Amino acid sequence: MSFRFLLPLLLLAAAACETVPASMDAAVFDTEVSRLEQNPSIASVDAQLEDLLARTDLTDIQRAEALYLRASKRLDGRFNLPGAIEDFQTFIQLMPEDARVSAAERRLVFAGSEISAAQARLARLQNLPDWFDDKVLMGDFTDAAARYRTAGITPNEAQLYLMREGRFICTAEDSGAAEMVHKFGPPRDDVEGAVWCEDPSLS
Repeated sequence: MSFRFLLPLLLLAAAACETVPASMDAAVFDTEVSRLEQNPSIASVDAQLEDLLARTDLTDIQRAEALYLRASKRLDGRFNLPGAIEDFQTFIQLMPEDARVSAAERRLVFAGSEISAAQARLARLQNLPDWFDDKVLMGDFTDAAARYRTAGITPNEAQLYLMREGRFICTAEDSGAAEMVHKFGPPRDDVEGAVWCEDPSLS
């Protein structure tokens, strides 16, 4: 075969190799997972795991590990339990022989019970803090934060922290002139300088 005919085949082979992503380095993946395991902020961890799981170079085992971690974090933090159920189910599909499958199946049942209880509470009249917690549990974090903003009520300490980490609440220094979070009642040290984010990329 002449070089003239061989060259297009070589170019096609090179292009094919370039489109196949290499697997994420195992040591880098393990370090990232370990860092996320130690992070106490569920909102921050959830966003970072979303980015990690969007990568196309994860092996099936790495993807399963990331899904199990996110599902566990979500369940422990009562944060998007429908998403936790999906993560546990996908983990089981990817790793049916893993020793953690039985634990994942038990946690699926628990998450389902928590969702049912939250749905029943949401069907009744609730105060805003309890409604917020149940909406976050159901995966409606954005709607829950928006309700606090329109209500003009100061969130409690735990909810304030969650919305800071979720980038719904910023500091006045970052956002300049913006709507203050605390409007009524005695001032609180933890809410001093807190404003509603105008730019979601700020925290």
